[in-house]
Parts: sequence; C-alpha cells; structure tokens
Amino acid sequence: MFYLGIDVSKGKLDCALLDAAKDKIKSKVVTNDVEGFSELQRWLKKQKAEVPHVVMEPTGVYHEPAAFFLSDAGLTVSFVNPSQIRSFAQ
Repeated sequence: MFYLGIDVSKGKLDCALLDAAKDKIKSKVVTNDVEGFSELQRWLKKQKAEVPHVVMEPTGVYHEPAAFFLSDAGLTVSFVNPSQIRSFAQ
C-alpha cells in the first residue's frame, strides 16, 4: 500500500510517498497547477504507485485544484485537520 502526503502551498506541492510494504519514503516537489499535477501523476507511475491514498492538509483554497485533479484521476483523497496535526506533534 502506498500513501502520498502532500503539503500544499500557493505555488507548490511538497509530496512524500510512503511505500508501507518496504517502509521507504521518496519525495517530490511539483508546482501547484495542472502541469505539476500531471508531473506528479507521471512520477507516481514511475514509482509503481499509481493508486496511493492521498492525504493533505487543507490550506485555504490552494489544496482544491490538486484534490479535484487527483480525485478525478481515481485516487482516494483525505483531508487532515491542521489542529489535529499540531496536537499530535505536541
């Protein structure tokens, strides 16, 4: 099983791909636009992780285009509440 964590900002997506079976993480940074989303999709295919579970923190409206693109591509997209992340870190 693969999990793709995405840290969203206005201009870019910082992505971390976890291969749970091998306990390995790979990272990729793409632009937060359709070109970047397509690049991310090609990278996932290259990693043989075409259907990861995507987890992202909603950031204003900046996460929406990526979430819709990935969901339309057939991926499961989940949102994590930012306050839960901060609480977990503490």
